[in-house]
Amino acid sequence: MAEHGSHRTHAEHDRDKAEQLFEQAGRVEDPEQSERLRYRAERLRARSEAELRRETGAQVDDPDEEGPQ
Repeated sequence: MAEHGSHRTHAEHDRDKAEQLFEQAGRVEDPEQSERLRYRAERLRARSEAELRRETGAQVDDPDEEGPQ
């Protein structure tokens, strides 16, 4: 279970980093640099959100967890 928390923490960190990259892209004056930052941010956000969805699904469908029977 600690491994799930570690993956979730890493995914949340990556999602936050993506938001920082989007903000940085908005402040950069060079259009090419701004586009590169946005591209990196989009990829990082997509990966982190996919990981968070997998983590949420794993918690909901975890066969080891006791549920109502």
